[in-house]
Amino acid sequence: MNFLNPLFLIGLLAAALPIVIHLINRRRAVRRKFPAIEFLLRSQKRLARRLKVRQLVLLALRVAALLLIPLAMARPYLISDSGTTEADRMPTAIVFVVDDSASMGYNGRAVWDRAVSAVDDIISELRPWDRVALVYASDWPSGAPLGEDTPIPELTDAHNDVSTALSKAIPSERGTDLARALRTGAEILAASDQPRRKLILVSDLQKSGLDPTDLPVDGLGIPVEVVDVRDAPAQANLAIVGANYEQQSAGARPEFSISATVANHSDQDASGVEVHLVIDGEDVASGLVDVPAGKTAAQLFNHTFDRKGLHRAELRLARGADALEADNVYFLPIHLAQRVRVLMVNGDPRSVHYQDELYYMERALYPGKGSTSSIIPEITGIDGLASYTFADYDVVLLANVEKLPRASVRELVDFVKAGGGLLFIAGDNVNPEVYNNLFGELLPKPIRSIKLLARQDDPDAPLKITRMGQMDTTHPVFKVFDLPGGETIQAVSVYSYLLLEPTPSGESRILLSYTDGAPALLERELGEGRSALLTTTVDRDWSDLPIKTAFLPLRRRLVRYLARRSTSAEASERVVAAKVALDAAALGRGRIEVRDPEGGRIVPAPESTAPDAPLTFIPRTTGHYRVMRVPDAPDAEPSEIVEMAFAVNVAAPEANLAPYPADELSALLSGGDPDNPSAGNATVAIDTPEKRIGVWSSLLFLVTLILLAETILGTRRSVLIKLWNRVRGRSNPELDV
Repeated sequence: MNFLNPLFLIGLLAAALPIVIHLINRRRAVRRKFPAIEFLLRSQKRLARRLKVRQLVLLALRVAALLLIPLAMARPYLISDSGTTEADRMPTAIVFVVDDSASMGYNGRAVWDRAVSAVDDIISELRPWDRVALVYASDWPSGAPLGEDTPIPELTDAHNDVSTALSKAIPSERGTDLARALRTGAEILAASDQPRRKLILVSDLQKSGLDPTDLPVDGLGIPVEVVDVRDAPAQANLAIVGANYEQQSAGARPEFSISATVANHSDQDASGVEVHLVIDGEDVASGLVDVPAGKTAAQLFNHTFDRKGLHRAELRLARGADALEADNVYFLPIHLAQRVRVLMVNGDPRSVHYQDELYYMERALYPGKGSTSSIIPEITGIDGLASYTFADYDVVLLANVEKLPRASVRELVDFVKAGGGLLFIAGDNVNPEVYNNLFGELLPKPIRSIKLLARQDDPDAPLKITRMGQMDTTHPVFKVFDLPGGETIQAVSVYSYLLLEPTPSGESRILLSYTDGAPALLERELGEGRSALLTTTVDRDWSDLPIKTAFLPLRRRLVRYLARRSTSAEASERVVAAKVALDAAALGRGRIEVRDPEGGRIVPAPESTAPDAPLTFIPRTTGHYRVMRVPDAPDAEPSEIVEMAFAVNVAAPEANLAPYPADELSALLSGGDPDNPSAGNATVAIDTPEKRIGVWSSLLFLVTLILLAETILGTRRSVLIKLWNRVRGRSNPELDV
């Protein structure tokens, strides 16, 4: 038993007063025999014994009364998880803050069912005059449609409305935002006139779902009762929290690397986690990955696509991998470039077309108007280069270019670092000193000099020249040359080439060498892009490569390899309930609709009244989304804008089920310091709340009964009979005398 006013217990000393008075009154009188009354004394011995018992009972009652009065004034109470407190007897306004985030689907929705049952149990104990409201604690952006985050936004005495709303609901795929929900609940209660108000938070208490900075500094100012419905103190979870792709090779069947990031939110290592790659609905590959406790690991897949365009990928954990299914899949749209745009800068244009520097190169890449080649070249001279923007192209080719303006070089560096491809091609206009100074940041190796082996009209040329020699057949460009017929590249005769300076290994990669060991073709990576250097020409000035059968596949594969690679690096990661904004300028004219994964139609709304304001909407489920252009004609079919396709996933923080420690949570909700949980200004009860059951009122009632009993026992029997008869309306004259 505990006391609210323990100082009043000093009054218990007053219980000794009746005992002291009784002892004082017990002094014995001097006995003197008197024969006249001896007979009377003997006749009243039995009556004396009864009076003694009566006096002892009166003493006990008076002591009990003096004990109970200060005890009641000290206001004792009992701690219990049941019973009715004084506050419970008052009309109460309650806002249920129920977590409906993705994590509440843990263990086949057992956690969610436990939450619904907990709310139903509380509702069953409410009185008709209590009022309730319901707020969901999943993450919703500002401006969400009214009622979706607060299904019962006003206090009502229709308690069953809360139970009905929860019985129809299921855990969403949204993240958790406990702070927003608690603030909303506090605002609802602030408008209530009920004498007692409180918030009841029903959640798995994810630490990632409560941002302390979103709570009022001085707390909510309203008592919070927290019901923890976790399946276990520590809920383990595996999740795919990210995925990306990068193009490795170009061509009709480009190869891509696709990576899934698997997180292990537990204190135990997870070995042999099975990950599946699904492309366009077909399970194409699987792999096993070991994920250390509390960390992430990547599972890498290499996949070759049979067609260009858009592919919809899914990275999935094996079914039943863990107890939370919502985060076991990651949706990833993969965009394959339909065309490769090449800007070729001609450093030595000729009036005779077959003598032109790029005559053979142009035809190798794009034979003519009727060609189905995916490579689209554009040719310009150095003088016209200012009218072109490198960022509009996938590859820039500098063929026998003497030099470029400094501004163009800086733009070219940015272009390569951003993922573009650059190819230097040798020729008589290449000055090693100028190139090293101007293009030093882009060249795979510095140029030393031009090595002339023989002139083409030299009768001894066959003895002096070199040929193509060793090639790296593991490289995407030269894989095909490892097949029968690929040896034709080694028949190329080379009369001149660029000698290069040696550099530390690792800065560049030699793809093709001459028979004398000098590099013929080499590359280096710069930022997200690549640059390559061909140390001989693509016309017939320095070699006969253009007239060899190897020229066509070599040039086409090299350009596709250097082309700006399709990658997910700049793709926006979209999550459920986070606003999606579509670029209106990129959408063009026409009515725009969005198709969700279930095929439902969504009409995005302009974000503002500006002409080019983005179209926005809030996705409610995970999966692949399609952006459609709807024609005005009633019979016309909508067409998909494939380049605008996107996917929506579960927010990565939702996968971490670690809960907030009870003492820290109590401090946050009460406005206190987590290091000093008792410093808050509001009551917070975690999980099963302890109730203070006051017993002082019962003690006062007992004092009343004791005083009544004492009064009755202390009154003469004749007086009591007289009073009783008067109450009954009867009178006895003999008793009135």
